[in-house]
Amino acid sequence: MKVTSIQSTPIGKEAVEAVIRTHQGAVRGYLGFLGCPADRLDDLVQDAFLSVLTSRFEQHSERKTGAYLRKVARHLLLKLLERERRQQPLVELRAAELAWGEFERDDGGQGYLAALRECLGSVRGRPREVLELRYTKSLRLALIADRLALTESGVKSILVRTRRKLRDCIERRLAS
Repeated sequence: MKVTSIQSTPIGKEAVEAVIRTHQGAVRGYLGFLGCPADRLDDLVQDAFLSVLTSRFEQHSERKTGAYLRKVARHLLLKLLERERRQQPLVELRAAELAWGEFERDDGGQGYLAALRECLGSVRGRPREVLELRYTKSLRLALIADRLALTESGVKSILVRTRRKLRDCIERRLAS
């Protein structure tokens, strides 16, 4: 993949480290948003950044660098899915790019993440346990159900309700 620009500079070791620090979370989140299998997520993130080291990548603005890395990551995901004969990502790619752009807005997604942290702080009890087991420990619904003496559909219901409440909370915070 060739990136060209009139005003760009080749990227050195320190700049690569800065790009990784700045964009690693966003690339990981984007791949997850596209439906990347959890067991392959870290590998694809690493491969996307390796492309920076092995290509003629030239550093641009943060926004252009992020877009480049998302494009590389998306391409790697599609190749993986094709190679493993898996289904395509669960979201339409053009819509995903637009939604991700809205997420990042002018602050690189920091406003959204701050709102998410605040809203997560209000989640207590069983919903909090389910969220932690699912998203922090990456446990499957069946294992969470066994651990919490629930049915799988009960776990799924808790997740659906909690995500809906979080989404509403985040939207309210972002609107204010």
